[in-house]
Amino acid sequence: MKTLPLAVISATIITATTTVSAQQQPEFKWGGDIRLRTVYIDDVPMANGTSYDESSFQRYRTRLWTEFHPSENLFLNARFINEFRTQQTGDRANGWERYDETVIDNLFIDYQNDLFDLRIGRQDMTYGTGKLILDGTPMDGSRSIYFDAIKVTYKGFENTTVDLFAMYTKAENELALNSENRNLVWNTNPAYDGAEAGGGVYIKNSSIDDLPWESYWILKTQEDGLSDDTHTAGARLMPKIAENITGNLEFAYQSDTEDLDGFMIDALATFSLAEKTKLGLGWYYLSSDWNPIFSRWPQYSEAYVYGFSPADGGVGRWSNMNLPHIDVSVSLTEKLKMDFLLGYMFAPENNGVGGGHNRGLLFTWKNTFTLAEGLISEKDKLTGHLLVEMIDPGDYYNGTQQDELAGFLRSEISYSF
Repeated sequence: MKTLPLAVISATIITATTTVSAQQQPEFKWGGDIRLRTVYIDDVPMANGTSYDESSFQRYRTRLWTEFHPSENLFLNARFINEFRTQQTGDRANGWERYDETVIDNLFIDYQNDLFDLRIGRQDMTYGTGKLILDGTPMDGSRSIYFDAIKVTYKGFENTTVDLFAMYTKAENELALNSENRNLVWNTNPAYDGAEAGGGVYIKNSSIDDLPWESYWILKTQEDGLSDDTHTAGARLMPKIAENITGNLEFAYQSDTEDLDGFMIDALATFSLAEKTKLGLGWYYLSSDWNPIFSRWPQYSEAYVYGFSPADGGVGRWSNMNLPHIDVSVSLTEKLKMDFLLGYMFAPENNGVGGGHNRGLLFTWKNTFTLAEGLISEKDKLTGHLLVEMIDPGDYYNGTQQDELAGFLRSEISYSF
């Protein structure tokens, strides 16, 4: 039998020892970002006959995150955030608003092994395209989206993961310095001081290469103004239809203890027309009894998110929507991308002040660009976007609203490090 030289054996032992030691060595990471936005909104119509009148303001958000890995399988994460505004027109046109509160919007412990992952604490959670779970704190806009939650991911099945989760997010952020008593989950006056709660199971499967799928059941158990448990069950298919055609099809059914039921359809076929050009044909449908549970965010329109009046449940409470749309995405260069959406919004139930079903024509145009990379450090980046939206209201609204073209304009510069 042939034996290995002593030097090779020694080198092997030293290498193995070094690797083990490196894996056990605690590791600390940190980073952050600075986001500057200016926004202009005018004449966004609401179902109650009023409009979101002219408003122009700036948002200044800073975030700093830290991550500590005491071992290979365990890490702790924390993120601190502050956002304040200046405003020229609108309800709070008073120049410098305030420094505002500094809050912790992520604070969790994460444990991972070959069989399961466990995350406990304040965390961001997004499933699918975000039509059901994305934003746990909708009333502060995009400042934060966290959930106070526990999530377990089981990985013991081949090509399948199963997530079990539960969340209980209070209306007021209790991890705040200079607290402003801000209500984060509901549009009420006086401010709601309760919580939103729920849980569910989410399955992801990739056994078929050209047809990965997801299925879920979600329960929302607590929501201000609604005492009923809301159950939502659904599935999502992501087929590769042809070499240059991909799809997304999601269907969900919803019911509560008052025997109100709703359903959602979100469909999109994407055609790769050239190396840097894509065309999408889509349809988004929400019945009039639909509850967006944990997805009160802009979805298809930053402007129309303001079109849901307090009588509808407040900003971002997407429901009663039928939106066929055409999407075009063009990457002019590696650092400049343009996305267009043209769609017509209908209301399945004509419960608006105008008595009709036509919510109106929607147009969005977003330019996303990268200005620079590696300015100070190897991983930092300077990016931005310019977003333009227009809405031409239909007979779902009254005559005065129909005469006004709604507009939205936003520019952003963001530096991450």
